[in-house]
Amino acid sequence: MLHPRLIQLAIALPAALVALVAASTPALASTRDTTPPTAPFLSYAEGYYCGVLIVGMNRATDNVTPQPQLRYEVFVDGAPFGPAIDQGSESGVWAWFQGAVQPPGPILSPGHHTVTAKARDAAGNWSAASRSLPVTGYAC
Repeated sequence: MLHPRLIQLAIALPAALVALVAASTPALASTRDTTPPTAPFLSYAEGYYCGVLIVGMNRATDNVTPQPQLRYEVFVDGAPFGPAIDQGSESGVWAWFQGAVQPPGPILSPGHHTVTAKARDAAGNWSAASRSLPVTGYAC
């Protein structure tokens, strides 16, 4: 038979742990990540034959989200165009958009355009837009 004090301890200890976790929950909620990542540095954007677009940029940084977990989006003339992929190395972040690869995928229309990029952290915060680069789309 268990000693009465041991039974009281077995009941009181889990209750104390629940109270401790409940007390710390508001502190965790107040430290939610609200700081956006730095803007990526757009270093390369070029339009090619048949509307192919290739974009390269340096990686962004964030105060909480590790670099490999940041997500990148390319914008053409201010509209979302598609994701860029972090290569996981110093080679940076690249995007290659070609209609044949992503049917009916985004194809750069003939003419002059402006390309920018943004980074997004795990909390959903978007960076400011990168510098813009002009590109020209070419018909097939």
